[in-house]
Amino acid sequence: MSKTYALFDFDGTLIRGDSILLLVRYARRRNLLSASELPGILWAGVLYGLRLRTAVQSKERALSFLTGRSAAEVETLANEFFRDVLQPRLRPQGMEQIARHREQGHDVLLISASSTFYLEPLRAILGLTDIIGTRFDTDAMGTFTGRVCGDNCRGVQKALRLAEYLAAKGERLDYDTSTAYGDSYGDLPMLRLCAHKVGVNPKPRLWRALRTLDGAERVAWADPVEGQTVPDASAAAR
Repeated sequence: MSKTYALFDFDGTLIRGDSILLLVRYARRRNLLSASELPGILWAGVLYGLRLRTAVQSKERALSFLTGRSAAEVETLANEFFRDVLQPRLRPQGMEQIARHREQGHDVLLISASSTFYLEPLRAILGLTDIIGTRFDTDAMGTFTGRVCGDNCRGVQKALRLAEYLAAKGERLDYDTSTAYGDSYGDLPMLRLCAHKVGVNPKPRLWRALRTLDGAERVAWADPVEGQTVPDASAAAR
């Protein structure tokens, strides 16, 4: 069955900044990682930027402070991190666009390189159909292992993971009626899957690529004003 989808990236699209770095900073403020651990995590990010370490290695190092924690501990932290950090950063125009897609009966997917365990609270507030992201493993007891399960959900992996998701549901994405939103070149494989390709505050490399494609649009979404109430896309679409 062919269906209309709206595909959204997260970091840089629905919020400004890198959510995994925001989580590390939040964990430091909560004393979940020591000051002596922080330089090693930041150095892993530098090595990734220099292409001397993979994204998976960098993410595993960044979230190593969660290794050995129970599923309940990780879920509690994820919910608090969402409430205190991510929710206040959600871009209102992004929330409104999600609500419009839901009003039109489109399935809305969040497809992100960010980790699914802390994106999960977005499902209810945004009224998402589903979340596809980088997965971290747990052992048989539900303990966080600190190891990425599979690949980093970026670049071509976004398209591959979506294909895997659709195949499991026995569905196909309707190219002509579907829309994708992203801000970086790593989102291009996902954007190419839809006739309507939206660069949200796009980085130069992405926009240079999008300009050569049919159906490309550039939009500027503003960050929320301090104290502004974030729209509930789930409620708006009911």
